[in-house]
Parts: sequence; C-alpha cells; structure tokens
Amino acid sequence: MNKVILIAFIKDHLSFTIALYSSAALILLFVWLQTDQQMEFIYPFLLVTFIYIIFMIFRLVQYVRFRKILELESPRDTEENHLSEEQKVVLAMLNQFKSQSLRTINNLEAQNKSKHKVISQIVHNIKTPTAVIDLLVQNSKVDKMDSALEVIDKIHKENRSINENLDQVLSYLRLDYFHHDFSIEEINLNEQLREIINQKKEQFIFNHVFPRFVTTEQANLVLTDKKWNRMLLDQLLSNAIKYTSIKEGEKTITLSIIQENNRVYLTIEDTGIGISEYDLKRVFEPFFTGDNGRKVRNATGIGLFICQNIADRLNHQITLSSKVGEGTKVIVSYLTKL
Repeated sequence: MNKVILIAFIKDHLSFTIALYSSAALILLFVWLQTDQQMEFIYPFLLVTFIYIIFMIFRLVQYVRFRKILELESPRDTEENHLSEEQKVVLAMLNQFKSQSLRTINNLEAQNKSKHKVISQIVHNIKTPTAVIDLLVQNSKVDKMDSALEVIDKIHKENRSINENLDQVLSYLRLDYFHHDFSIEEINLNEQLREIINQKKEQFIFNHVFPRFVTTEQANLVLTDKKWNRMLLDQLLSNAIKYTSIKEGEKTITLSIIQENNRVYLTIEDTGIGISEYDLKRVFEPFFTGDNGRKVRNATGIGLFICQNIADRLNHQITLSSKVGEGTKVIVSYLTKL
C-alpha cells in the first residue's frame, strides 16, 4: 500500500478515532460513578478497539478503492456498489465537472480550428495581391513602361484588396472580445451612413459606382453600438461595391431608410451581379463564396459571416435577397425609441 495514502487515511479518520475513544471513556466513567463499585476498564476498551480495527480495515479498503477510482481516466465506468454515499456524490460531481470541461475544451478546439481556417484563408488572399504588386514592379523595370500612372493605378487596386482583407481579419478577431467592448446607445443612423459613404468616396469613384441615399426623415434614431454597427455597415457596403463594380452597365448602390412602429429598416440595394438562388441559403456561412467566388478573385466568404455575427449580438435582424444579373438587397432591422 502506498505510504502517502495510509497517512492521508489516518489524518482523515483522526477526529473519528478521538471521538470514539472519548465517548467510550466518558461512558465508562459515567457507569463507574453511578455504581460506585470497582469495575474492569481494560476489557471494554479492548472490545471497542476490536470493533474499531474491523471498521477501520473496511474503511481503509473502501478508501483505497475510491482513490484508485479517482486516478482512472473514466471513473464513471466503475462499479459504485462498494462506495459510501458521500463518495458516490463526490464521484457524480467529478463526472459532471469532467463532462462540462470536455464540452468547453471541444468548443474551444472548434473555435480555434475555425479561427485558424479563417486567418489562413485571409492570409492566403493577401498573398495574391502582394504577388501581383511584385510582378507589376518587375515588369515595369524590364519593359520600362512609359505609363507610370497605369502601374500605380494597378498597385493601388491591389493595395486596396490587402486593406480589405486585413480589415476582415481584424473584425473577426475582435468578435472574441465583443462582450467586453460594446455599449448600446441611441445614434442617428443617417449621420453614420453619410460618414461611411464619405469615407468610401474614393472607393466609389475608383470602382465607378454611384451611391444614393434616400430617407424622408432628417434623423433616424436607432439603438445600437456605434463602433460595431459601423463595422457591420462598412462590410455590407464593401461587398456591394465589390460585386457591383464587375458588372457592365448601371452601377448604383441605393441606401434607403424607413421607419415602422418601433423599428427602423435600412435597405442596401445594389445593381451588381447578384447571387444564384441555390447559394442564397448559405451566404452567411463562413468561407462560402458560391458561384461569385469564381468571378471575384478576392472573395473570402468571411464578410457576411462577420455581419451576421455582429447583427445577432446587437439584436439586429439582417435578411438578404438577390437575383442573378439584377443585384442584391440587404435589409437590416433596428430597434428604435422615439
């Protein structure tokens, strides 16, 4: 037997031993005082000791078995008939904690696997424009191109793609700390949209896309987190510009706001290439690009996944409808207080 287990067993039962012999001594003392006669003390103590030793042997066997069960990887698979009720309760709680820990570990592993996949995909997408920039620089040196503006224009386009991918990976990583970094407040959705459109002015011009903002109210107040909502709208507008710019003909993005009862509905409608009907159900899944992923080189399938996550956490509703060749319509629903 392990010496450590024996010492631990003695320590655990020390109070019981003291209580037993103290009780026996007090009973004998009480009897002696009541009878006022000489009586034998050694024999009763020997009887108590005999019963005590038998009981302690039984407890020691039970104690050792329980310690061995605790050392097993799967204690739930063992027989519990020889255990005390206290040990059964402890074992049940340990099994419960183990199940919870395994679920937590599995969830963390799944999250880490998903995060690794997302970051790997985005880094892979970033490598493409950097390779294109390097090739442009090398060709310009070899061919001695007269039009430096043409090279700069192409580099600018690839650099924009890099920035978009970096923004996506940063937004995705920030989702882990969402609950530590958000504050619901009343904001003017009109002002925020105008700010985002102005910030994206160069992107609209570069891609020859014309934005239109339609609303009947001077101020549409909604309940949201200003920073996270900006991230959501920025991603939706970036997607709209990306898939509108590659289509021939009219290139417009219309942003309209209407208010009904206690909700404000923001509609972002573009005249882009649209999404096929059988891809619509999966557009919010991570890494899903569908048919459009073959048409747009820097499609990652992460943007709408991030948008859906942000909308869910802010208690906003986001819906998407589309037709191939006609465009895509995204509606974001906000709670409001007047």
